[in-house]
Amino acid sequence: MFVKKFEDLKKDMFEECGGKAAHLGEMTSLGLSVPPGFAVLGDSYYYNLKANNLEQKIAEIAATINYDDFADLEEKTAKIRELINAAPVPPEIEKEIVENYKQLSGAGEEALVAIRSSVAVKDSPVSSFPGMMDTFHFIRGAQNVVDKVREVWASVWSARGAFARYNKKLDYNKAVIAPTVQRMVNSEMAGVLFTMNPINGNADEIVVEGNWGLGETVVCGKCQSDMYIMTKNPITVKKKIIAKKYETYIQSEAGGAKWEDVPADKVALPTLTDNQIENLCRTALKIEKHYGVPQDIEWAYEKGKLYILQARTAKAGSVA
Repeated sequence: MFVKKFEDLKKDMFEECGGKAAHLGEMTSLGLSVPPGFAVLGDSYYYNLKANNLEQKIAEIAATINYDDFADLEEKTAKIRELINAAPVPPEIEKEIVENYKQLSGAGEEALVAIRSSVAVKDSPVSSFPGMMDTFHFIRGAQNVVDKVREVWASVWSARGAFARYNKKLDYNKAVIAPTVQRMVNSEMAGVLFTMNPINGNADEIVVEGNWGLGETVVCGKCQSDMYIMTKNPITVKKKIIAKKYETYIQSEAGGAKWEDVPADKVALPTLTDNQIENLCRTALKIEKHYGVPQDIEWAYEKGKLYILQARTAKAGSVA
């Protein structure tokens, strides 16, 4: 088996499917509003390398990387990515990806999906490398999904990812890269939430950041976002900072997503109503209670419905 649906995944399976997919599976089992999807399991990546005789070629290039020379790191990791992207996905893996994508799509439609990396390191507590590997939005069509899965595999050799592994003394042969394919949420507003204050470590506060469009507007660092500091018990607004939000990241008519100017009448408007903030915080506290530790959560609202897109353990200083 090369693919598993979220409902077949649990939080302790991160060495099989990476941290993101493991937690999406866990939250699916809790009955939370997680968009449906599946993970291409970590072993599929290594099966692909072996099937295409890439293991030795990658090892030879990796052995020559000078991690103190950024240009050398960029050049050689790019060569490894080119090898992976040029190799055909083995038909047995492609078959399972296509079958599961068709189940997401339903009769007479091809689903729009997001394809993201879910990572871990075998024999290690590491289960995420935030922002270091590729993400694709609004992908439609089985062959496009297969192609993007391959690109996510290749992104395990992003220069940033390779440098992070080197600094942490992690063996690249133990990297788990398990692309997730998930029904796309075409959100009107999205963002992140921390069930502790990541700036001062206050465990009695919740910090919410939000912006128009997809969550990329919050996590990329390119835009100013609204910030809400909330108390937990009761859930009340302690501080509200409404930013001027000039750019948004939304669906492109040509496929994928694009940056676009925010309409003038929305620039200074709050992204969330009080009811939406309360609903979001209530859901986040359920997740925190289940895991028993503060959570870093990605969320989105589409047509008034809240979706949870990711959860992981929150760390001080990790505010977007």
